[in-house]
Amino acid sequence: MWVFVVGLAISTIGCAGMSRTPAWVSGEVPAEYPKNKYVTALSTGESLAAAQVAAKGELSRVFSAQLVSEIELIDQETTVQGQAVSSSDIFDRTTLTTDIALEGVEVPLHWRDPKSGDIWALAVLERRKECMRIRSEGSDLITELAAYTNESRSTQNPLVAIRASVNAVRVGSILDGLQGRSRVLGSQCLTKRSVSTGKLKSEANQRLRSLSFVVNTSDVDASTGQQRGSLPQLREQIAGNLSKLGFQVGPASGAQVIPIDARLRLSRVARGTEWIEYRYEGSAEVGSPVAGEPAMIVVDTDGAESHPDPSSARLRARRSGEKALAHQLDQRIKAFLAEAEGN
Repeated sequence: MWVFVVGLAISTIGCAGMSRTPAWVSGEVPAEYPKNKYVTALSTGESLAAAQVAAKGELSRVFSAQLVSEIELIDQETTVQGQAVSSSDIFDRTTLTTDIALEGVEVPLHWRDPKSGDIWALAVLERRKECMRIRSEGSDLITELAAYTNESRSTQNPLVAIRASVNAVRVGSILDGLQGRSRVLGSQCLTKRSVSTGKLKSEANQRLRSLSFVVNTSDVDASTGQQRGSLPQLREQIAGNLSKLGFQVGPASGAQVIPIDARLRLSRVARGTEWIEYRYEGSAEVGSPVAGEPAMIVVDTDGAESHPDPSSARLRARRSGEKALAHQLDQRIKAFLAEAEGN
């Protein structure tokens, strides 16, 4: 009788131990994953796989939220003498995303709630290993940044200098992101930079202000090649696109001038129908401010428009040609500025 009672008591104690809620589910830090060595996050799911995915996602979300704050602080710290950089489309691609997918996240602990059936999972990220990843990613970027910075300060071509400056800002922003990740980890994973991203942006902005584009447009006779007149609407479109990029347009005191010559040719095409067709051919060149050097950018476009009325057909072709040429030139200038060194 006594043997039976003792056995039943031992059995009851074992079941209670198995169903007891682990301390880490209640928010306590597991002894094997201390805060000074690991970043952790907790979540649940209907299955083990779902709980693991949710826990990893929660860790990334928390990490990203802290990263946003750190990036904002870094941006404030590196602003040059409180000066804000002028709004410019060419800096749009240097904007850093803080929504990151962390590598190296593991889910070593999980527990099933016997009452609800939910699976609890704990995701962990080892600070030391993440710091090593940051250091590895940053090593090549620091070398790349130095190359762009040197090119921006040594080249005689102002547009090439601006391109190098834009790339330097882009790389600098990526390094800021890595520095932000280091701060979230509570570590100094990267060596201190000699030039901040704020300084790089300030230098790029100064180069933009020291440069000016002069836009010339021509309506060219397709049969003789002679200029018939100017195209003010085409000039306005090109100038507007340049302004959005942050460039000055028109003569500016002390600024280096880069000429843009844009030409549009319209020719009537016989189709043997009641509809009149006009074909447009456009071309534009971005010249070099350095005497004797060839054009830096050349674009071409062509197309056609038709209408029963000859004047309407010609007008539509001109408008389409102007829009297409201005767009092609804008895209090519952006591509030029986005090209990496050596491409």
